Amino acid sequence: MGYNISGIAIDKNYENDFVSLQNQLGWNLEKVTEIDFETASANWTDDKICNVYFTKTGTLIFIGMENCEQSFNLKNDHVLTFALSETSMVFNINYSEKGVEKRSIIEVNDERVEDSGEALAIEKDSEDTSEIIWNQIEVLLGKRFFDIELEEKATQYRFKPVIDLKKWWEFWK
Repeated sequence: MGYNISGIAIDKNYENDFVSLQNQLGWNLEKVTEIDFETASANWTDDKICNVYFTKTGTLIFIGMENCEQSFNLKNDHVLTFALSETSMVFNINYSEKGVEKRSIIEVNDERVEDSGEALAIEKDSEDTSEIIWNQIEVLLGKRFFDIELEEKATQYRFKPVIDLKKWWEFWK
């Protein structure tokens, strides 16, 4: 069995400014509970759940794979949106710097179906696409993924539905 994780890595610790991050992403989250990193990084995160872990210099957010089909760009930060499925051999990388997409890779069964932008510095030391993901996460978090202790603290959130008042009003008219 391999890893099947997806999410967003950011080169800024948003622990004390998490509302701002939610606003920038257009998310409305409700805190569920504190969890450990082992639970936060478990395979196949539910699409309704968001698990968040902070390093001294970065933020790592685990979300469902379907949510990572798009690129998340933040105007002041470097962001890696990734999906890594070793089970189905599907890898997705979208990397942006200060809101500008710099690199995009989609690989399915060892075939790159998309490969655009300038190669990342870590690509010269990465043998395959999964290594690019692991190494770029380390660059952004300032900490190697596999050095994170499984019992370290993370937080689980639930995506709250956003009510479109215009649609609601049209429905009830």
